[in-house]
Amino acid sequence: MAISLESADANELIPQSERCLNCGAELSGEYCNQCGQKKVHRHDFSIRHFFGHLLHEFTHLDSNKILKTLYALVFRPGLLTAEYLAGRKGSYINPIRIYLTFSALYFLFAWGALYDVRGGGAARMAKNQRAIAMARQRGIEPIALGEKIQQKAEKYAAGLRFGSVLISGLFLSVLFIGTRRYYVEHLIFSLHYYSFDFFCKTIFAVAFIVASALGLKLPSLVLDLFYPVAFIYLMFALHRVYRQRWAITGMKAVVLFVCETLLFIAVNMAGFIIAFSRV
Repeated sequence: MAISLESADANELIPQSERCLNCGAELSGEYCNQCGQKKVHRHDFSIRHFFGHLLHEFTHLDSNKILKTLYALVFRPGLLTAEYLAGRKGSYINPIRIYLTFSALYFLFAWGALYDVRGGGAARMAKNQRAIAMARQRGIEPIALGEKIQQKAEKYAAGLRFGSVLISGLFLSVLFIGTRRYYVEHLIFSLHYYSFDFFCKTIFAVAFIVASALGLKLPSLVLDLFYPVAFIYLMFALHRVYRQRWAITGMKAVVLFVCETLLFIAVNMAGFIIAFSRV
C-alpha cells in the first residue's frame, strides 16, 4: 500500500504537461529551447535510471578534451589563448575551469610544501617573537599557532591570487595597449599563464614530496629552475598570442615577468599578514 502512495506522490510531483518544469516555456521535444533542461519523466527517478546516469558520468568523461587541453597548456605556450580568442573554444576546456582546477591542486598541497622547502611556513612562523608571545598568552605551543597561521595564510593567499589575475590583465593591457584588444582578451591570457604557473609549481612540489618519501633530500635550489622555465614559457606565449617581433616580445616579457614575480611575493606576504592579524 505504501508503494502505491509513493507512486501517487511522484505523479503529483511531475505533472504531465508540455511545459518546461524549470522555466515554464513550451516544450517542442525532449529538451527545452529556452533553458536546455531535459523533459522530466517519472522513470527518471527510478533506481535503474539513477545508477545508469551515475555510471555514464564516470565512463563518458571527455578524456580526449582533457588531454588535448593539458598538452596545449604545457607544451604549446599561448595556443589555448590564441584558439580561444579565434573562437575555437569547443576542443578545449574553458580557461576559468582550467584555472580553478590547477589553483585548487596548488593550494591543496603544493603551496605549503614549497614553503617548507624554502624554510618558511609553520616552522619559521613558530620562531617569530610575536608568534611566540601570542602562543604563550593562549597557552599553546608556538608550532601549533604557526600551523594555524599557515592554514589561514593559504586560504587568504588563494583569494588574493585570483585578484592578482585581474591585475595581471591590467599589466598586459598597458604593455600591449597598441594592439587595441579588450581587457578580457588579456585576462584570458593571464588565466592560462597562471594555470601553467600552478601546474609547474605543483610538479616541483610533487618532486620534493616524492624525494622525501624515498628518504632523499633535494636541494632547495632546484626550485630556482622554475624561474627560467616560466620566463621562457611566458615569452613564447606572448609571441604566439600578440604576434610582435621577438625583440619587442622579449623586452615586454622581462617587464611582465618582473611584475608578476613581485605580485606573487606581495600576495603571499599579504596572506601571512592578514592571517597573523586574524588568527
